[in-house]
Amino acid sequence: MTLEQAKAIVDGLGGKAAGHLIRAEDWNALVSVLGAYGAQIEALDTGLQGVQADVAALATEVQAAIAELAARVAPLEGLDEVVARIDAETAPLRENYLLRVSTTNEHYLVGQVAELVFTATALDGGPLPEPRPWLDIVTTWGRLRAVPGFIVRENAEENALAVQFNNAGQVRVQLRSHFTKGITASTEAAFAGVLQAQAGNSGKTVMRVLQEAASPQDPEAQMAFRSISTMYEGNRSVRGFADAYIDQYTGGRIIGGISLNPGEWRHYRATVMAFAKPDAVATSPDPTRGVATIQVNFREWIPNWSFGHIDWVDPVLPDWSRLLDVHIRVPDLVHRMVSELDKRATDAGVLGRIRDMKALEKAANVINPGNDTLMQHGKAMMQGALQMQFATGFADTGVAAGYARQAGVTQQVSQTAKAAQDTALDAATAKQAVTVLENRVKAAEQTGKEISAGLRSLGDGINKIDVVQVADLGSRLNAINASLSGLASRIR
Repeated sequence: MTLEQAKAIVDGLGGKAAGHLIRAEDWNALVSVLGAYGAQIEALDTGLQGVQADVAALATEVQAAIAELAARVAPLEGLDEVVARIDAETAPLRENYLLRVSTTNEHYLVGQVAELVFTATALDGGPLPEPRPWLDIVTTWGRLRAVPGFIVRENAEENALAVQFNNAGQVRVQLRSHFTKGITASTEAAFAGVLQAQAGNSGKTVMRVLQEAASPQDPEAQMAFRSISTMYEGNRSVRGFADAYIDQYTGGRIIGGISLNPGEWRHYRATVMAFAKPDAVATSPDPTRGVATIQVNFREWIPNWSFGHIDWVDPVLPDWSRLLDVHIRVPDLVHRMVSELDKRATDAGVLGRIRDMKALEKAANVINPGNDTLMQHGKAMMQGALQMQFATGFADTGVAAGYARQAGVTQQVSQTAKAAQDTALDAATAKQAVTVLENRVKAAEQTGKEISAGLRSLGDGINKIDVVQVADLGSRLNAINASLSGLASRIR
């Protein structure tokens, strides 16, 4: 019988009034209900006895656990003081910032600008405290420049910056190639357009080709280089960037100064380090409150392109050959060619000037002067001037012009020396002639003396003629005739 059934039976038995009879079935129903309750109470009692045993066991375990806990809690007495001390000691650490840095790409081409974004928050992710802190940034390679709109302290070498965080807790800086010092942002932007141009008929941009090419000798890379050369020749801003870049890359010795292997790419991995601090006052003893680093890779390609550009003399060689043929015999040949190089450099750029010099050298080398001494001299002068210019490594024409001036002076000195030599030779010849003449005069004087003596002897002979002695006259005349013949032979 369930409790619900027993409850229903009891409800049916209730409500009796005095004098009502209790029927047997009612009594039996009541007894059955009481029996059922008794059985349940007995079962409950049995269950309670088991519970009592369990409670006793549990009480024992609880007492043991409480004893163990008491033993463990006892050493924690004074914990409040310990926590307070730790809180005081870690307070400066909790003032640190959570500094993160990111960029859109890991790999760039030189000529591109990588933008680095530094973001700082409190350790719990909240905003930075006021006044806004600063970020010191330094790079192992490359040049740094803050994005416009930030308060910045710059460095003349452009390899370090101090920038104040903006209201969003950010600092944005631009990282460029190491060989772009002093190049303006506008010039860089103009040159960046070169990388977005189409590389010939490849259907790709110059940037994509140079990023994907395995080496500078790749056919598509060479096609991209030709496109860059066309833009270099037609755009002053592109020339300005490329010329300044190569000048810094070679340390000013552009001719022969590009030391990399033109058949391989060179990569520069710049490590940028940033240190957050509360202010930018050098005398403030504030500790660094956040550090972040990032590495960005740059692929070098400008020197590889410049190699091909200055060696590609075919477009300008015919004109230089024509000019050289016209002026090869003039005394001031080198001066005229140097003037022409300087005049064209305005539109050709530094690399264009070098290409013109290489073309001029090639035009001079193929000249065959034969026995023409003027052509021989002009060819030698032109070759010597260009060889001296190339040896110095500088892209201007100052050395070649100086060579021409020195050669002119040397030629003048040589001509003067030759004239002096000729004069000296003439003087020596004249001296010799004078000596011969002196000897002849001395001989004539001696002959004159002998003639005078002969004449005196002749006079004495004539005076001694005895007109009476006619017979003796013939012999004496014969003697006189012989004497005159002797004098005549002496005179001749």
